[in-house]
Amino acid sequence: MNQEKIFTGKAPQININSCNGDLVVRTWAETAVSIKGANFEINESEEKLTIDSAEALKLTIPLLSSLWVNYVNGDVAVKLLEGDVHLVEVNGDAVLSGLNNVHVQTLNADLSAKNLNGDLTLETVHGDASLRNIGGLDVQTIHGDLSARNVNGSVMLHQAHGDVSLRTVNGDVTVESGQRDINLRNLGGLVTVQGIQGDIRLTGGLSQGDHSFTAERDIIVRWPVTSPLNLTATAPSIKSRLPLEKETEMENTLIGRLGDGETNVSFTANGRIILKEGEIVDEKWGDDAVFEADFDFDFANLGSQISQQINEQVSQISQRLETKLGPDFTQKITEKITRKVEQATARAEQAAERARQRAERQQQRQRPYRPTPPPEPKQKASSEEQLKILKMVEQGIISPSEAATLLEALENKG
Repeated sequence: MNQEKIFTGKAPQININSCNGDLVVRTWAETAVSIKGANFEINESEEKLTIDSAEALKLTIPLLSSLWVNYVNGDVAVKLLEGDVHLVEVNGDAVLSGLNNVHVQTLNADLSAKNLNGDLTLETVHGDASLRNIGGLDVQTIHGDLSARNVNGSVMLHQAHGDVSLRTVNGDVTVESGQRDINLRNLGGLVTVQGIQGDIRLTGGLSQGDHSFTAERDIIVRWPVTSPLNLTATAPSIKSRLPLEKETEMENTLIGRLGDGETNVSFTANGRIILKEGEIVDEKWGDDAVFEADFDFDFANLGSQISQQINEQVSQISQRLETKLGPDFTQKITEKITRKVEQATARAEQAAERARQRAERQQQRQRPYRPTPPPEPKQKASSEEQLKILKMVEQGIISPSEAATLLEALENKG
């Protein structure tokens, strides 16, 4: 690999005309550019440096540099640069971190961007985009999923072909078209969301002013009862659990208000509109599931039921393995499988207990309080995944060693 160092000023303009491989750009305190690559050419002119590379390229440039990348036939990683970054065409993924203003014209794979002090402009992204801690966001077209969290400015989304998730946006939000679902939470500015072919899910209140939401399918809203709301909802089916005042119901339309304020919200859906009270617990303890049905599940005997099945399966497998592989090997692999199952048992047991408690709380909300009887002694339980793996061994789909590896992987995943 060749390496060259070129002295520049504090804020040079770096142009990557072409790079036929991966491009990695980092910064340092020196007023120089370090270039590493197998085959590259350099053209210098005052404060501008132009580079062409036939293979992968690694650059270390001054902190205040500006970067223009014309074409990269691989991945791009740019970190900790205070000058503006412009990417014209990238055929691989892009990883951007600790930058200022960024403009991406065409990205043919996925984008990861975080800790951007300036605005992010995306013209065409053919993959997914995961964005965290950025300034403003302007997206022309994204073909994959878009997830943006902690946006300090406004969000403008013209066309999205995948799912969209916007969470904690301080500025206005405008969405012109979306082919799938959109999830919205903790929005601080004015919101206009239209042309959504899937569902809209909104969690949290909104600021004073006019807001509108339009979906071809359903709109599900979780609205905190302490936040003012002047509501107009239009859909073939409307279900409201909000304590609305001055509520007026007409054919396919519900008008009402909550509290006293100037937050005017219009919901229009061709499916259902469901209005619920906001979450009553901190979101970090919750999940996307809503428990509304009565539970008729025997949590107390879950452990004994699964343990019995596990023991039967292990016994059958042990007998068959001993016939084919001998007693010594069979004992070792059986002990290993048993240890993995026992380790997973505690986790499954805890999950079952949490589910039981949650179901019990839901039932208590619907009936007068009754003392909770002491729980029956819990027995060891395993998850459905461990049982499936053991059945695969029994059916000869996988080997005992492969089963042990899968069990270990499940344990690590947990």
